[in-house]
Amino acid sequence: MLSDQLGPSQVITSKISPDRLLKDLDRFKQKTLEFGASMVQVIPADWVPIDERVRLKCSIPLCPNYDKSIHCPPHTPTTESIRKALSQYSHAILFALEIFPVDHFSVRATQRYAAADWTKKCFEIVGCLETLALGSGYYLAMGFGQGSCRKALCGQNKCLVLEGRDCPYPLKSRPSMEAVGIDVYGLVTRVGWEIYPIYRSVNPAQVPRALSVGIVFIH
Repeated sequence: MLSDQLGPSQVITSKISPDRLLKDLDRFKQKTLEFGASMVQVIPADWVPIDERVRLKCSIPLCPNYDKSIHCPPHTPTTESIRKALSQYSHAILFALEIFPVDHFSVRATQRYAAADWTKKCFEIVGCLETLALGSGYYLAMGFGQGSCRKALCGQNKCLVLEGRDCPYPLKSRPSMEAVGIDVYGLVTRVGWEIYPIYRSVNPAQVPRALSVGIVFIH
């Protein structure tokens, strides 16, 4: 866990004042940096684009994680249900981890372990921020990470849940942003952060840095 400190527990209220919401969002932003994020921004939830083509890219061409995790397609919620659910949020915390060297995400000889470590850190930040929001009264806070939790957390060949067993990391494991149809490239570009495509034959020398991106919807 990124933080060993005991968390808050604030009474749940039916309404949260705009002043309190702004103060809490700023506090969550600062805590996200403390958890280890390189950059973070509070954004309107309706900035987040849900696109069926993003989820379709999990199967065309076929991702090696497809159908191997409860948090990867085809097991993730449909884009229609995600779009409907996220439309009920007003704000989200978007964060990114800057990855140096880029080889950790681009060179196949190293990415198997290095990329998994970055993905694990992203999941941990999402989990810590979601828990902090819950304890602060935002009980419907919901987050998504980057990459496959199967690769980063349990390391199983196939998700234990799909085999009828218990997940060893139920509070950390979750879908990636892409697995539920969030257009990460489009969102990051709209926020103003530079992001570059990383693929198997990319020349790392032409990529200044890679990003691992996560998001938590707050209210």
